[in-house]
Amino acid sequence: MISVQTAAQIIQKYWLKPEIESIPLEQCHGKILAEPIYADRDYPPIDRVMMDGIAICKQSYDRGQRKFPIAGLTTAGRAPLKLQNPETCMEVMTGCALPDGTDLIIPYELLHISQGIAEIKDDTNMVTNYFLHRKGSDCDAGSLIIPPGIKLQGIHVGILASFGYTQIAVEKPVKIKIITTGDELISIDQKPQPYELRRSNSYALRAALLSYGYPQVDTDHIPDDPEMISSHYEENTSFYDVLIYSGGVSQGKRDYLPQVWQKIGVVEYIKGVKQKPGKPMWFGVDHQTKTIVWGLPGNPISGLVCLHRYLLNRLTFASNLRENILSPSGLTYFVPVKINSKLEASPVIPKNSGDFTALVNTDGFIELPPQNQQVDSSESYRFYPWY
Repeated sequence: MISVQTAAQIIQKYWLKPEIESIPLEQCHGKILAEPIYADRDYPPIDRVMMDGIAICKQSYDRGQRKFPIAGLTTAGRAPLKLQNPETCMEVMTGCALPDGTDLIIPYELLHISQGIAEIKDDTNMVTNYFLHRKGSDCDAGSLIIPPGIKLQGIHVGILASFGYTQIAVEKPVKIKIITTGDELISIDQKPQPYELRRSNSYALRAALLSYGYPQVDTDHIPDDPEMISSHYEENTSFYDVLIYSGGVSQGKRDYLPQVWQKIGVVEYIKGVKQKPGKPMWFGVDHQTKTIVWGLPGNPISGLVCLHRYLLNRLTFASNLRENILSPSGLTYFVPVKINSKLEASPVIPKNSGDFTALVNTDGFIELPPQNQQVDSSESYRFYPWY
């Protein structure tokens, strides 16, 4: 067996390089961004007023002046006006450019206006940056705002629109099929016997892939029959870029998948990883058809952990454990956790890798390095979210 780090390097090396396509902004939601997005100008591009009121020269205020004749009014969408007389004021509306010659905003709530004179009622000391959104305070022109690899959500689409992007370079969807295996698995609309299970893994894996920006994911099921496995494989490699199998990759007498794949010509690169859960993970490439073949363990927690650790890993961050736990000897340990508002992780230890219900109240899992000792809660570990 190989280490988690080696397995990750192998999968990254042989994973299909994404094809890039340019699509209209209106169609990019949920896609994976394939280009860096830079600010096209300073943001905000002007000194922007944040409150309705008046704009004055602070020097006049500092000299004790509290009554200001109104010299004019400016609104959002107009070029900056200029205050000619520093002893007067300009009425300003939220979002407008700060008039030249002014540097202090007084909200209407602090004013009494009568016969064209604005009088400051509240003599609280004001500072120049109150109620002002200074030019370039968000970002400078040319700043990297959205790196490639991000799944585009509503906030990203809004930023792209504000930067003037009408066409967006995104990763062309990879065509994936998830295949469950096993004679004990039945359709979810059937009532199982005590010795049978519903095919839940394909639903969980597909939902995870869809939520991370892989829109073309189909599912299928095949029994534990070498001839059927072989013919099914050959039927699907002409259309799908990735075939992900659930189950059938361990050491059992009816775990036929690895031997069938190798007989067909799939090159094996991973056969077992030093990890818990998920040791019997298999990975290979059919270089003739350019198909990725990925065998995940049949236990539901194992399959989900492997999928997120090696593929759906774009949103990870560091987290601290809230309590010490014992890590198994020589294995990288993936522990389901609940994350609190301080990004601290509370472990939720399943009874085994088939204890799917233990994940209900978890947010993801953390990765603990191989060690045979208690894991120190003061250390930070990588967290992988389920969503």
